[in-house]
Formats: sequence, structure tokens, C-alpha cells
Amino acid sequence: MRDLANIDLPYVETNKSRHGTMRYYFRIDGRRICRLPDDIDSEDFAKAYWVARSASGKALEREERPRPLHVTVKPNTFQWLSLAYMRSSAFTMLDLTTQGKRRAIIESMWDEPVSAKNPAGPRFAEMPMARLDIRNLEILRDRKKETPFAADERLKILRQILDTKDAAGRPYVQNTARLVQPFRARSDGHSTATPDELKQFIAHHGQGSKAVLAMALLMFTGFRVSDLAAIGPQHRRKDMFKLRLFKNRNRTPVDIEIAIHPILEAVLANHKVTGMTYMQTEYGKAFSVKGLGNRVSDWFTQAGLPHLTAHSVRKGLATDQAHNEATDSMMEAMFGWTDGKTSKIYTRNAERARLARQAVAKINWDGIGATLLADAEGVAGCGSAP
Repeated sequence: MRDLANIDLPYVETNKSRHGTMRYYFRIDGRRICRLPDDIDSEDFAKAYWVARSASGKALEREERPRPLHVTVKPNTFQWLSLAYMRSSAFTMLDLTTQGKRRAIIESMWDEPVSAKNPAGPRFAEMPMARLDIRNLEILRDRKKETPFAADERLKILRQILDTKDAAGRPYVQNTARLVQPFRARSDGHSTATPDELKQFIAHHGQGSKAVLAMALLMFTGFRVSDLAAIGPQHRRKDMFKLRLFKNRNRTPVDIEIAIHPILEAVLANHKVTGMTYMQTEYGKAFSVKGLGNRVSDWFTQAGLPHLTAHSVRKGLATDQAHNEATDSMMEAMFGWTDGKTSKIYTRNAERARLARQAVAKINWDGIGATLLADAEGVAGCGSAP
């Protein structure tokens, strides 16, 4: 089966003509640099794309660099305090991706009108720090009440902003955000992949496909997509993978060593490696993390499993290991968990299932359950020939 093209390449703008033809442009700094070939599956497209990227090196550096924080703001306002937070180590020690997401949330709060009845009126950006009381913080939270997770994320960030301290280590304001109650939205998150679903995936794509190579790596390592995009032959040490996990690599880095399962070893042996990573695009380039995540989701959709993601396989693996009596320490070493809480989610559920099974075996009822069987046999015999 032919894999789908990676249409999530960075810096590619798509534009459909009035005749329904999809056109592609290479775009940086808000400008179209050049038009790319119309066939995204073609070798000509790949060549033109990488030529444009190579020729735009300095522009790409500017594009990928975080936007400057030097803007003119009124002192002692919410925006001023937010910028102080974004210059603090609590913010700068975060991964760049996390910084970008957090900054977008902060800027969305700046743009909120103080009064919903006056959308063109004053914005929260100009609100004095002294007015960041419970009532106003609840307004910012409740503006996202239709999406409780987003509301709680706003409140989490507000607590961090109001925790910001000056050069002497003194907080600028009292952290009233800690007195505001979150919605505490609950969700099971990603679905958990089951063995039957993974079997369906493998049958659909075929054992020799790139999709199944990705699945084998996910099934027998528990990697996140960010690590799946990076893993390659350079991480092998005989029968082990040794690597630094992508998540929190700049803040609290975690190095793991994980044995290569015999089945995974056999799958890797059946796929020719031509680069530094196992997962490569049709053009011999390493996937971006976002591009690979989208591709895995596409593969699940093609197999009739649109509710699953790469993280579903990670959850499925942890569930499988816990039910096969893997300990917390075993799972923490393999998955790179450091706080002990995550592994207990899986081992506690597995232990409860085992105890429940043992509890059912203890049911006795002084033998009266046998009468249920007798009744059942009598009912089964009703209407039967003498």
C-alpha cells in the first residue's frame, strides 16, 4: 500500500484555485517566496521544497525564533506583570513549544475586554495589577467555561504569573488566583488501544508497510511521537536503545535504556535503513514531530480506527504490562516516568481487577447457588419432547 504524502510540511501554504486545483507556495515571514509544483507527491515537489528551504536559512531562523518580548507597556499592569513572568526562569526553562502555547494563552487574556457588554472598551492587558482580584480572575476563567480544560489552563497560568517575583525575590502582588476554584474538568484523554484494534491496523496496512514499522516501534517501546520521530540506528547499543527523551529535555532531562524486544528486532531487520531515523518520509527525510503525529493519525483513520492516536498505543502498552504484573519500578524505568504517579494509574487498576477476580472466587452463599443451576436446567427443558 502506498503511503500518503506528508502535506504537513512547515512553511508550505496551500491555496485552492477557482477550478479546484490545489496550489502550493513556500512562505516565510508572511511572504510567499515561490510557488511549488502542483503535485505534492512528485519528486519535483520535494526538490523544489528543499531548495527553497536551503536558500532561506537565515529567514527560517528568524521565523522559528520566539517573538521579542520588548514591547511598550504601561508599568504595573497585567501585561507588564505577564512580560515579567515571561522573562523569568519559570517560563524560559520551559520547552520552546510549551512557551509558544503558553504565550498564546496569555496574549488571548490580554485581548479580553474587561466588560463583556463593551467589547470595544478597556482590555485586561491594561488592568492594574492591584485590580487582579478574585472577581476579575473569575471573569477570565469563565470566559472559557464552555471549554473547561481551557478555563483551567488559564487559571493555572494566572497562578504562575501572579507568583512572579522581583529581583529581590519579593512577589509583585498577592496571588489571588490561588483562591479561585478551577473547574477540574475530567476526561479519560486518549483512547486506549486494544490488541484487537492493533491487529486490525496491522492487517489493513500489511507487515511490510511503513505504518506497521511505526506501530511495532510504538508497541514495543511505548515511545511518544516526539521520540518515535527521533529514534534511529544511532541510538542502538547492541540489544538496547539508549536515548534522551524529547519531553522536558531542556528542563528535567530523562535518559532511558530500553531492551529491544525480539519481535521488534525482527521487524527492524525487515526494513531497510537509509538515514539517521527509522521513520522517514517518501523523500528520505526525517519526519517533523507534528508531521509524524498527523501521519500516524491518518494511518489509524485508514484502518477504520479514527479514535486512536500514537498515544493510545502507549496507554495500551502500559495497560498490557500492568495486567501482566509489571511493577511500578519496571514501568517507570521503561517509560521514563519520574514522579511515580503515572505508573500507579495502570498498576492500581490491574491490581483491582486481580483482586476483584479473587473476590468473585470467594462467593459461596452456603451452596444455594446450585438451585439456580437446577432452575436453569428446568427452564431449558420446558417444551422438550418427553
